[in-house]
Amino acid sequence: MRKKSVLLVSVSVLLLAGGLLGAGLRRTAAQEEGVCPPGYTYVTLIEPVQPGEQSSKVLEQGCQPIDDVFEKVVLEPIRPGEEGWAVEPSESGDQGEAVNGIVRGPSGETEYRCVVLLEPIQPGEQFSRASEPVCSRGAIDSINDVSLDRSYLIAKFYDETNYTNLLVEYYGASPCSPTVSYGVPDLPDNLDNRFASGRAYSNCDHITVHDRNGYRDPSYACGANCPTFYALNDAVSSWEATD
Repeated sequence: MRKKSVLLVSVSVLLLAGGLLGAGLRRTAAQEEGVCPPGYTYVTLIEPVQPGEQSSKVLEQGCQPIDDVFEKVVLEPIRPGEEGWAVEPSESGDQGEAVNGIVRGPSGETEYRCVVLLEPIQPGEQFSRASEPVCSRGAIDSINDVSLDRSYLIAKFYDETNYTNLLVEYYGASPCSPTVSYGVPDLPDNLDNRFASGRAYSNCDHITVHDRNGYRDPSYACGANCPTFYALNDAVSSWEATD
């Protein structure tokens, strides 16, 4: 009888050890997969990219108690009269007029760029008819013997973010309005996939750029001031300017 008891105890110990080992393996596997038990969150600690390297090194990974990772913050409501109570008007409205102004006639740019004259989009159509570009350094006062004195600056686009390295200026016969807008559905080869920032003028309050010609998505829309087109930087093939 005593030997049988010892045997039963030994088997129980082995089963318990096996269960603990299995639980440990499951917990380790869960951590490796980024799945943590309730009250824990998976954390990956990395160091900044070092000079001469292209990626960060992982310093530590694993499940950590949520309370150790996130500091508990109690937010107090904003009361009338306190900072943040009044919502400031959005800057997305009327930017083309209030921010960049209505520009009639040549812009006065002197760096090398191209200038294009556009017609407003006509009823039933989806794009502007465009002149051949005139590219030069210095003043550009006319296109195909058509003076720019009575034309309005519609948009400028740049080769780099933050309005650096002007590529092209677009002019139109009228400022933007609820019934007047402009659009170029297919950029020429010398401008295709080069835009990285842009500005709209003369009551054109919104710019929309598209990755593909014909205004096909992906697209990015912004106000009249667009210091970057984000994921579409150097990937713009068509664009629109609207009120």
